[in-house]
This record gives sequence, structure tokens and C-alpha cells, in this order.
Amino acid sequence: MSLPVSSSSPRRVWLLGILSLSLVVIIVVGLFFRFRSKAGPPYSQREALRTIRIDKGFNIEPFAAEPLISSPVAMDWDENGRIYVAEDTGYPLDTRPIGRIVLLEDTNGDGIPDRRTVFADQIVMPNGVMCWKGGVLVTAAPDVWFFKDTTGSGKADVREKILTGFAFTNPQHMVNGPLYGPDNWIYLNHQGPIHTVVFQDPFGDRGSDIRFADGQGPRLRMAPRSVRFRPEIHELEFLSAWSQYGQAFDEWGRHFTVTNDSNGRHDVIAARYLQRNPAFLVSKVQQDVSTDENNKVFPITRNPRFEILTDVGTLTSSCSITLPSMGGTLPASFDRVACVAESAHNMVHCDVWSDAGATYSARRLEQNAEFIASTDAWFRPVNMYIGPDGALYLIDYYRNTIEHPEWMAADTYHAGYLYNGQDRGRIYRIVPDAQSALPLPKNIRLGQAPDAELVQKLASPNIWWRRTAQRLLVEGHRTNAVPLLVRLFEESTSPLGRVHALWTIDGLGKLEPSLVTKALSDPVAGVRENAIRLAEPYLAKSPELTRKLTEMAGDPDAKVRFQLLCTLGFIDSPDAAAAQNKLLADGVEDPWMQVAALTAPPRRALPYFELAVSRFADNETKGRREFFHQVGSVIGMKADAKEMRRLLATVADSFQRNSDWWGGATLDGMAEGVRAKGADAKAALKGDRDTFLRMFERRPGPVGHAAVHLLAVLGLPDDSAAAEALKRAEVIAADRKADAAVRADALELLALAKSDREAPLLESLLDPQEPDAVQIAAVKALSSVRGPKVGALLLAKWNGMSATVRAEATNTLLSGGSDRVRLLLEAVKNGDVQTWQLEPYKPRLFMDSDPAVRQLARSLFEQSSAQREQVSKEYQAALNMAGDAARGKETFTRVCSRCHALDGVGVAVGPNLGTVRNHPASELLEDIILPSKSIEHGFETYVVELASGEIVDGIMSAQTAATITLRQEQGRETVIARQDIKSMRVSKVSLMPEGLEKQISVSQMADLLTFLKDVR
Repeated sequence: MSLPVSSSSPRRVWLLGILSLSLVVIIVVGLFFRFRSKAGPPYSQREALRTIRIDKGFNIEPFAAEPLISSPVAMDWDENGRIYVAEDTGYPLDTRPIGRIVLLEDTNGDGIPDRRTVFADQIVMPNGVMCWKGGVLVTAAPDVWFFKDTTGSGKADVREKILTGFAFTNPQHMVNGPLYGPDNWIYLNHQGPIHTVVFQDPFGDRGSDIRFADGQGPRLRMAPRSVRFRPEIHELEFLSAWSQYGQAFDEWGRHFTVTNDSNGRHDVIAARYLQRNPAFLVSKVQQDVSTDENNKVFPITRNPRFEILTDVGTLTSSCSITLPSMGGTLPASFDRVACVAESAHNMVHCDVWSDAGATYSARRLEQNAEFIASTDAWFRPVNMYIGPDGALYLIDYYRNTIEHPEWMAADTYHAGYLYNGQDRGRIYRIVPDAQSALPLPKNIRLGQAPDAELVQKLASPNIWWRRTAQRLLVEGHRTNAVPLLVRLFEESTSPLGRVHALWTIDGLGKLEPSLVTKALSDPVAGVRENAIRLAEPYLAKSPELTRKLTEMAGDPDAKVRFQLLCTLGFIDSPDAAAAQNKLLADGVEDPWMQVAALTAPPRRALPYFELAVSRFADNETKGRREFFHQVGSVIGMKADAKEMRRLLATVADSFQRNSDWWGGATLDGMAEGVRAKGADAKAALKGDRDTFLRMFERRPGPVGHAAVHLLAVLGLPDDSAAAEALKRAEVIAADRKADAAVRADALELLALAKSDREAPLLESLLDPQEPDAVQIAAVKALSSVRGPKVGALLLAKWNGMSATVRAEATNTLLSGGSDRVRLLLEAVKNGDVQTWQLEPYKPRLFMDSDPAVRQLARSLFEQSSAQREQVSKEYQAALNMAGDAARGKETFTRVCSRCHALDGVGVAVGPNLGTVRNHPASELLEDIILPSKSIEHGFETYVVELASGEIVDGIMSAQTAATITLRQEQGRETVIARQDIKSMRVSKVSLMPEGLEKQISVSQMADLLTFLKDVR
């Protein structure tokens, strides 16, 4: 309808005005309610994209979203470009079989999936999927399933259980992530059973033997180690380590894993090498590249939600370690970059990895920022993949909560929003911001490719094509392709193509030693490294191959030399031993070279020790000292009486050579090995206990220290020599003029007597006038004293302890049974111990086997959202205001600079704000309003009363055996002699005063938060 207007129609003009005004009001109201409805999550995928910030040089694009997918956690492309997605709709508590595998297809050829088919359903919590033999392998604890469609309907009609026996415990830790390895094994992440307390009924199945479901093949006794298997030939074995949720291989087949608080780990030493020497007590098999610097996170989330065990401001939910450069499309600056999804902080974190001998070190990709971060608290990145197009694909689970209720406050998991977002989920595509757009993955038909095309794809710069082509050739038993593969190895200019050709031939069972020998001379180090691995099955029957290996000890590449030292442990010959000695001597400062050497059969241990005495004893270094320790441990664990006596005699004869450093390291290692071996090793050394007592008295320092450790394993002899030694130890322990380390050794010896008679001496040593080393030794000794009084004594001394002494006291209390633990928690309840002092121990307390302890601990640490809101309600508005960094700097200078330094302003007394500004603004606000609620470790305030009556307080910035140093406002420091201390106690409040909000308005708080978050 139209309303004609003329100057002669005032009523019509008035009516038109009313209608126009009504229309404006409707639009404004509509916009208002639309704005209100989008003031917070959940958002549609298009809306959510506007909340995501990505590193300069990259774009993030929508690829798939609800209703096409919901609750997605894993995905894989098959050889024909179809995508299989695992939907874990039951997370976190619903253990009904409501999980699915859905098949996504692109029906119109634009590269974007547009059709969804439920490929397989009735699955309990599926969390990983991998294409294999025309179907998919799916991890869904306690099983690994194979689903396949043989009818062309898009729905699986084959449903076969392949593996079983895995634990069904906390969903974040269950078996997951099947991945086809470069060596033609299928790898599974597996952490083993996780202790469950609160939800023991649905998640208390700790598993059984891991095995093939058809009963054939080996059975693996449950252990916290990842697994690899080859289904067709029923091979199944543990790896040397575990991964929590995600794994990756680099282009040379090196294996990388992850755990929730790490930004990546390199699995350095393989299980087959460790199995050669059961006497080697290797302390670690992975290199964790996390450091205090590179595992900080810098989220941008608005109003984030964190559970009570979330480590705010650092990596706490790392998963899906991914190497984006493996797609072959990213800029050269990403060649050594590894990324992890960090769902709790709503971001993706990336690091640049650098060679460090046999392994790697890492640094942040971006300083004070993340590769991807969202302001949306529902953005939950959980998995990443490289697609056939070379783009990086990111799965966003998109949920309100991401933590399992086992680790939540009780009021959270009863609140009713655990499944908010269950019907949502997204996949994003991340591409470089280049002049020409990266084409979408279209028209993929590798499943119908002839042998020649598959072989050609082995040299592709994109790992998806290389891995898929290799898998198809091997699982199809395409032995006719072997001549083409040999030609690829001999003629290709691509070192990646050469490596994949070798492993594919190996997977087909047609690899010849002559080809491996040729590969050992390849100009590219990565090819040589793989050739050494490939040589291992042929060492017994190819003298030429073994000769070539023993001649490679001078290889210029550190990782080739490491692999060579590992492999040479399989060869028993003088030439191999000479090569091993050279590799060890040249690389002894690299701890992983020591590990590689000591995985050789146990008979090599004594020759290695003699090599070390002749080559390393002249000069103490960290690497040499550690090697003496480790080789001593192997000899102790081996428990050969002759070899142990040979070792002891060598250390005893070294007295005149002033070689206590390596003698002590060797004996300390032997003590470790004897303790682990048990009765046989102890019996071999039982007659030497008086010798160790003499060592303690005559060679104070490293040898005496190690002698006490050996006596701790063997027990004190019941003779007059021991009685006299204990009397002298009492004198040494009480002598304040004696060296603190020697006094601590004396206390350790006294503790072995397990006598209550020493209790008064131990109590007297819990005094701030005593060095920390002496107090810590006294606390350890007290732990062996019987009766209930130890807990009360430690708590009575609690506020006079330094942080390091208090940590030892905490361990003593927590390991002393439920009575001591309850005593500690009652002290928290009464205010005598502060909750922040027990922050590192929360998981232990929350999972205590005593229900009364668990309940009390949770009641003390849990704080409802209503309480938190009430505390800082007035200043919550600052979180949603646009602050000004320049004005914030003025506020910082006026209010904070007396104790904090930032951006060239202030004095560093309290914590370095460069280390806390990565915390969310909401956490920073609470720290400012309630500074005593959570005091950072190492920044407690101590109040010291001097013998003169003077009171001094401040943060303990340094301490020695004779002094402590307190730092006060404006950087002033006071050095106090321990002998002048009358009493010392840790304060319950922060040095940062309460009530700072009285000096800062709400708008100034917004400015201050902006300054703290933005300054670089």
C-alpha cells in the first residue's frame, strides 16, 4: 500500500510521520535485542569468526559447522576426498553409546562438504579416526574398531573390533588418535589408566591386557605407554613413552607427543633399544621442550571460565601437536614450527623448534601473543590436521565447558550446563595470506590411481599425499610397484621421496641390504638417519652393511650420530665397540648420547666405566658427572658382584687423585641401581657396609654423601662401628660451624637409625637460624619418627619456614597418612596455613583415597562463582570497557611502580609482570583487588624479628647458609645474618596492600588492565 503525500494532506503527513517513527523504534529495538542476544556466546560460526584473531600473514575460513557436524573431536580424509568425523556427543559424563562417525561429502564440486551421512553410530565416546583399507579405524575405549561400507550406501555394514583391553577412565586420557606412521605401523596415543575418585563408577575401568580382539598375537600388560600395531599380521607393541591427546611425525619420521601442560615432547629413544638393557634405569625417554618462557599463554578471552585445577596463564590443556609446514604450502618461516591446541584458554599456541644435538629446543613463535586466539569463551580447539590442499584444518568442539567433572568444583558439575554446545561444532580452514588463494581440496581420486601415480605422490611436498600413497601401496600389497619405487629412490631429487620409497619397499617386504647401504651415503642427513634404522633387520646377514655403519662414527650430523649409536648396540664386534666409544666420547655432554650408549647390552657397562675413568676423570663437567652416575646405576642394577667390587675398588683408589666428584657420582648411581634391583644386589654389598661408614667419615662431600645413600639402601650394620658413627653424626649435625651439606648428610645417616631419641635434636634444627639444607634434612629425618606429634610439630614451625623448607614439610605431612593430611587441612581451615601455600598439591588432595580428606580439601579450595562475583562486583565493568594504555601507564606509575617494574617504569620487588600479564584480564583484576588470595610462589612476605628486637619484613630475594636477604618497596634490600634472627614467620598477606581499588576508579582500572595486557 502507498500513501501519497501532498502539501494539502497534513493528516497524511502526520500519519506517515507516525509510521516512520514506529519503524525507527522497531529497528532500534530489534537492533538492541539483537545486540543483547550477541553480547556473549554461543555464536554462529560466521559470528564466531569475528571473535578470532590469527597471526599476521594467515587467514582463517569457515569449512564446516552445525548442523552438518556436532561435537566433533577428530577427522580424516580418505583417498577419495571424503571426510570422516568422530562426534563425541557424550563428553564429559554420558557413557551411553551415542557417539557417531559421520561421513562428509562434497556433492557439488566446490571443495566444501555439504552432505552428511551417519557412517557408524552406537559408539561410546569415539575420539579418534583414521582411514584404512577402504574403511576407518576408530578409537573408543576400551576398544579400537574397524568400520567399512561394502555396499556403497555411505553407511558401515562391517563393524569389527580390532583391539581391546584399554582403560576406560577420564575421557581426556583414554586411547586416541590413530595415525599411520612412516614405518607402516599404526600408532595410538595411550596414557594408561588415570586414577578416578569422584566418578569411579562410570570411569573406573582400569583396563586389562591390551590385545587383538580375535585372540591372536601378543598381549600387552597394561602400562602408561603408547601403542603401535599392524593388524594384518597381528603385531602389537608398546612404545617407550606415552602421549595424552595427539601425536605427529616430522618429515624424517621423528615422533612428537604432547601432554596437557606441555607444548610438545620429542620421543627420543625407541623402545627396542631400551629392551636390550634391562639394567639401564633410564630416567626419561622424551625431551620436553616446555620452559617457563614458552609455555606461558596469552589468551584474549572475554569472561573466560576456568575450573579449580586449571593452570591459568600457562598451557593446561595442550592437545593435537601438529607441524603445519608438513602441508608444503606455508611460508618458509613455518618450516620448524609446532602448534598445539589449547582449549581451556581458547587458543592455538605455536613454537619454533631448533636442533639441539640429538633432540630439540623451542622458543615462542610470537612474543606475548598466540598464533590463534578468540575472545569467545566457547571456542574450544581440540584437533588439527593437514588437508590434501596443504591447509591447516582446526576442529573447534565449541562447548561451554571442556574439563571433566573429576577436576571441577562440585557446584559446577551440578549447575546443568555441562552439555551446552552439544549440538554445535566447527571445522576451520587456515591458509597463508598469499596473493593467490590456496585452492580447496577438490576432485580427489587417489583411490583409483595406478601404481605409477601413487609412487609419484611419494615425492609430494604435502604429507597427506605422501602418507596416503604409501598406505595404499602397502595395504594393497602392490609389489609390482617395487621397480618404480627403486627408480624413485635412485633418481628422485626429492629426499622426502627417497625416504618414502625406502619405507614403502620395506612395507612390501622387498627391501634389499644393497639399497640400504647406498642410502647410508645419501647427501641428506635425514635420508642417512632413516637408512640406519632400516639397516637393523639386516645386520646379522650383511657384513657390508655392518662395516659401513661402523665407519660412520664421524658423520657431521648430530641426529645421524645419535641414531648410529643406538643401532650399533645391536652389533657385537671390536669395530662396533670402537665406534661406540668414539661416538660417546665426542658426544658425552649430550645426555641423549649417553642414553643411546647405555642401551647397549649390560656387558658394555664396565668397559664404558673404564673408558670414562681414563677419558673423563680429569675434568668435571655436567655431562661427565651424569655419565658416571648412569653407568654406576647400570652396574648396581646388573648386580654382578665382581663388577661391583671392581667399581668400588676404583673409587677407593681414586682418593689420592682428588676425584671425589666422579667417585661420588658413580656410588650415587650404584645406590640407585641397587635399590631398584633389590635383594640380589643388596646381598652382594651387605659385607661392605662398614666400608661405606668409613667413606662417610673420611671423605665428606660427594663420596661421603653417596656412601650414606648406599647405607640407606642396605641398612645400617648392627655393630659398634655403626654406633660410634651415629654418635659422631650427632655432633656434626649440631655443629653450626660445619658445612651445611655435610651436616645434612649426618642427619640423613641419623634418620637411618629410626630412633625417636633424635627427635629433640631434629626439632631444634627447625630454626630460621639454620641453613635451608639443614632444615630440609631435619624435616626428612622427622618423617621417620613414629607417633602423631610430628605433624603438630611441623605445623607449629610452619610460619617460620622458608618456601623450600615448607615444601618438604608439606610432602612429609601429605605422605604421613590420613591423620597428618587432615591435620594440615584443619590448619588451612583455621587460617594457620594459607590455601595458596598448597596450590601445587591440590590434585593430590582432591584425589585422596580418604573421602573425608577429599571433601574437606574441596570445601577449602572451591569458591563459587557467586562468591567471586561479590568480591569484585563493582569492578567487573572494567573488563568490558575499552581502556587506554597510555592512561593505564600513568595509573601504574602512580599506584604500582613502588613494587613492580614494567615498560621501563618502577622497581622489581614483586613478581615480574611480564610473566603474569598473559593471565586473562579477569584474573588480573582479582589479583589486584584481592592480592592475598593467591600469592605467587617465591613472593611470600616474611616477617623477621631480630635478636635486637627490630622487626624487618619483605620478600625473600636470596639466601645462603649464613644470611637471608629481604627486599622491600622501592627495591630496598636488607641482608640479615642467620645468627641474628630471633624468629621468622611467613605472613598471611601479600606485600601488595589490600584496598588498592580505593586509589583506582573503574575507568582507571580498565586503563590499567589494558596497559598490563598490551605493553610489550
